Amino acid sequence: MKKIITYVIAGCLALSGSDLFGQTTTGEGFESATAFPPTGWQTIGFGGGGGAPTWSRRTTATAGTTPAAKPFGGAGMARFSSNNATAGGTQTLGSPVIDLSKRGTANSYISLYMYRDSIYKGDDSVTVWFNTARSLTGAKRLGGIARYCRKTMPDSVANGWYKYSFAIPSSFTGTTNYFLIQATARGGAQGGNIFVDSVTWDAYPTFCAGKPTAGKLTGSPLYICGTAGQSTLTLSGNTASTGISYTWQQSADSLTFANNGAWTTTTATGFFAAAQGKYRYIRVIVTCANSGLKDTSNCIRIWIDNTATPPTITVTPANATICSGATVGAKLVATGGLTYSWTPTTGLSGTTGDTIYALPSTSTFYTVSGVDAKGCTGTRNVAVQVTAGPTVSISATDTMVCQGDSVQLTATVAPVGGPPQTYTYTWSTGSTTTTTFAKAVGSTSVYQVAVKNTAGCETIKTKTIYGILKPVNTYKYTVVSGRKVTFDFTGSNAKTLNWNFSDGNESSQKSTTYTFSGDGTFKVRLIATNPPCKADTVYFDVKVAAAASAIKNVVLADLKMRPNPSNEQAYITFNGMESNVGVMVLDAMGRIVYRSSYEVVDGMKGISIPTESLSNGLYQVRIACSKGVSTLGLQVVH
Repeated sequence: MKKIITYVIAGCLALSGSDLFGQTTTGEGFESATAFPPTGWQTIGFGGGGGAPTWSRRTTATAGTTPAAKPFGGAGMARFSSNNATAGGTQTLGSPVIDLSKRGTANSYISLYMYRDSIYKGDDSVTVWFNTARSLTGAKRLGGIARYCRKTMPDSVANGWYKYSFAIPSSFTGTTNYFLIQATARGGAQGGNIFVDSVTWDAYPTFCAGKPTAGKLTGSPLYICGTAGQSTLTLSGNTASTGISYTWQQSADSLTFANNGAWTTTTATGFFAAAQGKYRYIRVIVTCANSGLKDTSNCIRIWIDNTATPPTITVTPANATICSGATVGAKLVATGGLTYSWTPTTGLSGTTGDTIYALPSTSTFYTVSGVDAKGCTGTRNVAVQVTAGPTVSISATDTMVCQGDSVQLTATVAPVGGPPQTYTYTWSTGSTTTTTFAKAVGSTSVYQVAVKNTAGCETIKTKTIYGILKPVNTYKYTVVSGRKVTFDFTGSNAKTLNWNFSDGNESSQKSTTYTFSGDGTFKVRLIATNPPCKADTVYFDVKVAAAASAIKNVVLADLKMRPNPSNEQAYITFNGMESNVGVMVLDAMGRIVYRSSYEVVDGMKGISIPTESLSNGLYQVRIACSKGVSTLGLQVVH
């Protein structure tokens, strides 16, 4: 004999002390081979993992019962194909509607048998939910069961069928409730399948009494276009408690009605084919099984026209494009019908009318159905393509420039696949090409380019140019005493300074005191820099002499040198005649670059110094004679 172990999940099996009158227990053993899922049940989508395992019916003679399992009772059982499924694949079985309106304080349970095995170690599982809609959204989780019997949820150890019962929470007391059996292939490929059988549930329905109300019957459309068509018939406002049955009837003349046994629910769909000008009259008889009383609904007439043809519906534009991030949708205008309906609703400004605006977040195909004066329906599809703007970058020849200077900016569009694209460029400078020149105005200057592709979708990018102030080079100097001079930089925006005293010495200080090596007039150079701006350079003469007590006929009378700056030749003149006069020229590093022989010189004719072979720069010129040494500064500029 098969051993059965019963587990109770969330609650106890004992009933409360409430009145049990009106309780019904319903079961499903998956015995019917005509259809799956059984009548009243529904499978609910796939999800997770990209796999597509499904619920289906299996018997003892059906292949695919991995692991080898036979139905718990009868010839059928439900199987979830988690074997070979992608991990995370799932599908849900939704139950028929459960009426708990007369539940009161009574307990109510859902029970099922599940086959658990120790052969396959995948974590495939079943979770049981309860809800007022046949949906997992907002559902209450009642519990879960692992297929692998050595796992918890709960643990069972041995292979075999096990019964699990789940208490329905006391908060569910309405007429419309559902339980949902969600199976998930958690272990991936080569797992075991999940088998469920003999599902039962308790209901506490409100039974009909007395004479029922038939309610109102409506049909849509009431005019069927062409030789075959469809009208949806809906009964509303009728008594819908347990024990109510519906008998749908139709007639060709509204006098003699015949039952249509195929229509047994409150909503029915019929297909008709009849001669032109013929009618069908429809009504519903509602019967209460307890009292035997019945009521008949109103009669509606459906007109069938064999000669009518659906209208040709057009949409302008036939296909539309909107840009990513757009705030205004594409305008779609339908013609060819009297009334219109649009699907899907995603991104639409409305679902009816000849004109709507479509603003989907991703590219979407829409269908518009147009109905003409005869009730005939035509459809048209229209695509709304969501296109991103181009991918744009801006490069600059430099991003830090001297204020007032310009740099070149270039906009580059990343290549895309598909048809060649045409791009338009609009710079904040006014340029409409891929490049522009941007001037540094102030410390920061922001420039913008807007690039549109063929579809008119735009991308805006900016580039910041940083402006550096030009150095302003001003100075002052004070002769402290004799050959000692104090120099001060009084300008601005200088990052570095360079003082060159033309006698082989330099300084980079903002303020410096320097003692010249000899008497005379020295040409001093000051360079102020603030990269990337151009350096500001100034030259000025400083005349120094030793203290009067230390000077003894060492200066030639009216000593002068010209031209200064010099290009090819410089001349030194003085008053009088001197014997044994010699000239020596030193560069900024103190190196001798020219020396003359000692000779008798007429000061009015002067002494010639060749400078054409000297490099540009500052030099010190020393003139020696029997009276001593005089020093002058020389600048060479070619």
